[in-house]
Amino acid sequence: MDKTQKLQELANSDNPIVAKNAKDQLERLATEGAVQVQVASATGNMDAEVKAIIDALNAAVSGGVSDPDEVRKIVIEELRKIKIDYDDLSDSLKSMLNSSKKVEVVVRNIVGKSTTTSSTDAFLKRPLVQDMLSDMMAKNNVYLYGGAGTGKTYSAEEISNLFGWQLVTINCNQFTSPIDIIGGQTIEGYQEGKLTMAWSNEIIDEDGTMRKVDGCVLLLDELPKIDPNTAGLMNEALAKVKDFKYDEVTNTLKAPYIRNGRSIKKYLGNLFIMATGNVPLNTIDPDYEANFKQDLSLQDRFIGSTYKVFVDYEYEFNSIMKGYAFIWIFATKMREAIIRLNATGQAFVSIRLMMNLKATYQVYRETILSKKKGQQLIEDPKDLMETIESFMELFKPAIRDALVNELPIAEFKRTIKEKNKMPYEIDYEILDGKEINIAVNNFDNGVELTEGNDMVKAYKDAQAKQRL
Repeated sequence: MDKTQKLQELANSDNPIVAKNAKDQLERLATEGAVQVQVASATGNMDAEVKAIIDALNAAVSGGVSDPDEVRKIVIEELRKIKIDYDDLSDSLKSMLNSSKKVEVVVRNIVGKSTTTSSTDAFLKRPLVQDMLSDMMAKNNVYLYGGAGTGKTYSAEEISNLFGWQLVTINCNQFTSPIDIIGGQTIEGYQEGKLTMAWSNEIIDEDGTMRKVDGCVLLLDELPKIDPNTAGLMNEALAKVKDFKYDEVTNTLKAPYIRNGRSIKKYLGNLFIMATGNVPLNTIDPDYEANFKQDLSLQDRFIGSTYKVFVDYEYEFNSIMKGYAFIWIFATKMREAIIRLNATGQAFVSIRLMMNLKATYQVYRETILSKKKGQQLIEDPKDLMETIESFMELFKPAIRDALVNELPIAEFKRTIKEKNKMPYEIDYEILDGKEINIAVNNFDNGVELTEGNDMVKAYKDAQAKQRL
């Protein structure tokens, strides 16, 4: 494909970042062309390709062509004779082309409307996500259980982000009160419950104003830790999410309602209920002393949509930490060491920690880059090892010493120094009318990709054996 034709195609991409990069390169080519013309005119050594464009433009002007679109077509036609290879593209544009493609998803909402959204193909193809989206359309409540750091809460955040719905979280424990759930009177006055806010899609902000949202994901985080008597307050709502009634008078479906702490009816809007825990609801596990054995009726509210969640190495490596394999490899080795030492009760490596490590490194590099350009933001930016050391402080001394001895820390420090020598590029995108920086770098090399893929394969093989 010729040079301009390829860039023109990319400039019309649905991905705004790819389109912007392509347009920027077209503008750069135009600028370079103008410089070439000036140099060629001054030296009498005009490039044949540039001369062909100038001759075509002169002929057009002589022929009376003045329309900008016609002139543009003439220039493009001449530029089509100039060939471009993939290697001629900028690193940022190549990064965008290699990123996970965007796909559109249309999901029928509870009130009969549709939501169209986009996400990465990698995220949507995860089996757990496919199951949860099916449950969402079927109006099933979902319960995710598994070990610490497996991404249970992260999954709820991703689903809410996917559809642009409000994430409402009830942190369940023995002190969770009816006020937290359905609302009630406090010293400061009436406080609306989180369940009733999510149910009605009416969010009460801290200043007391009510904000209507398109939909809500209600996350009942660590549900087994709630007192069974308090959990009973949620049973009605969990049972009624499908309880639509047909009104023969109006020939419409009527949404179910629950009552808040003032006994006011709250009608169901767009709602997807998810709950998380470390064990099945009707289970007592000595490793989780804070849990209550919940009533079978609560377990029944999630029947058929209860999933054990495992760490997804493949998704972490190929999507969340893509371009930062060196961080993922070290963090994963740290995770596995913590598990071997039976220390997950003190701290654990989660998706959130990995994302924090990546973000810390990006800020570090951006700060160094800004200082070089005279745009100093931070005098002494936090680096990756400081974040690792902060995390290690969460462990008891004996465990911390064992981790230090077991992990390849010296090798990781050398790798960081090598990565710091690599170029760092920042682009931007418009989000909600604001310009935000995005890193478009890929620090991966062949050795790291091979090691990372081997770790992914070994983990998947081990998981397959456990399930046999």
